[in-house]
Amino acid sequence: MDKKSILYLSHCGSSIGGGEKQLAYLVTNINREHYQPLVVCPDDGIFAEHLRDADIPVLILDLPPWRKAKSLIARYNASQKLVSLAKTHKAQLVHTSDSWFNPYLWYLRKRLKIPTVSHVRNLLTPKQVRKYKFDQMDSIIAISEQSKTPLLEARIDARKIDVILNCVDLSVFQPPSVTAPSAEYVVGIVGRIEPFKRQRAFVEIAAKVAAQCKKVRFHIIGAALDTPEHRAYAQDVRQLVVKHQLQAVVHFAGHRTDMPNAMQELDLLVTLSAGSVIAEAMAAGKPVIGTPIGSTTDMIVHGITGYVIPLASIDAIVNQIIELANDPTRSLAMGQRARRHAEKSFGVETHIQKVQDIYEKLLSMG
Repeated sequence: MDKKSILYLSHCGSSIGGGEKQLAYLVTNINREHYQPLVVCPDDGIFAEHLRDADIPVLILDLPPWRKAKSLIARYNASQKLVSLAKTHKAQLVHTSDSWFNPYLWYLRKRLKIPTVSHVRNLLTPKQVRKYKFDQMDSIIAISEQSKTPLLEARIDARKIDVILNCVDLSVFQPPSVTAPSAEYVVGIVGRIEPFKRQRAFVEIAAKVAAQCKKVRFHIIGAALDTPEHRAYAQDVRQLVVKHQLQAVVHFAGHRTDMPNAMQELDLLVTLSAGSVIAEAMAAGKPVIGTPIGSTTDMIVHGITGYVIPLASIDAIVNQIIELANDPTRSLAMGQRARRHAEKSFGVETHIQKVQDIYEKLLSMG
C-alpha cells in the first residue's frame, strides 16, 4: 500500500506550546504504514528539532500573517512556495494545526484540488470564522463544544465539524507513587507567560489565598517569548508578586522541558485559559480548577475531577483552593478520579484514530 503524504502547517518551530504538543502527538503516533507526515514550520528551533528527533521531516517556510495587508507580496510568494513544496512531496491532504493558516489551505485546495483540515484551538468569533475561510475547508476539528459554537453561528455546515478533545501520553504523565499528604500544598499554573494565560490574575488569587491559608505555595511554570510585549507582561507579573509581598510563596519555575516531573510537584492545577495542560494534569492524578473557556468545560467534570468556576468569581476560586488545601485527602481522591477520567477520555490512541478516520473519509472522496 502506498503511503499517503500529509502536509501539516505548524504555528511555530522555535517553541513548544499546547498546540505544538498536540501536533507532535499526532504526527509521531499516526500510522506510518499508511501515512507519511511532513511538517512545515515558519521558523526553526526546539519544536522543529523535537520533530526531527522523532524522524518527522520538517521544512522551514515563513508564512506571513494573512490578515495584514502590508504582507500581500510576501503572502503571495509564500503561497507559491507552499504549492511547489506540496507538489514536490506529492501531498494528498493538508492539515493546519493553527486556523490562522486557513487562507493558505484555501489556496492549496484551489490550486492542487487536495482536501483540507483545519484545527480550531482558539475561541473564535463568528466574524473571524468568516474572515479565515472556514467555509472553504473540507473538514474542521474543534477541540471543544465551545469552540464549535462560533462555527455554527457563522453557518458552517455542521457535517464538516468534528469535536476531538486534546490528548495526552498516559504512559508519560503518571499519578504519584506516594499519595500521603505533605505539609505544604502546591498550586500551579502552566503556560507561556502572556496576557491570554492570565498569570496576573493567578497572582491576585495567590494573594487572597496566602492571606487566609499559610500552607499554600504557588508555582508559575512557563516563560515569556522574547518580544517587547511578552517581556513587559512577565515583568508586570513579577512586580505584582512584589507588590503583594508574595516572594516567599510564589516560585517562578521558568520553562520546563520535564512537564511530567513538573506536574508531580503540584497538588492542584489552576488554569485561567484552557488547553492540553488540563489533560496532562489529570493524567498525572491532579485535580484541576479552570474557568469556562475553550475546552475546559469539556475536560473537567465539575465537582468530580475538579471545578469550573468563572474568572469573575475570583473569591469562589480562592475558597475552593483553600478548601482543597485544608482537606488533602479529598484533594488526593479528586486527583485519582481525574486520572481515571483521563484514561477514559484523553488517550493518544483514541485521538489519533478519530483524526485518521477523518483523513480516510476525505481521501476516499477522491
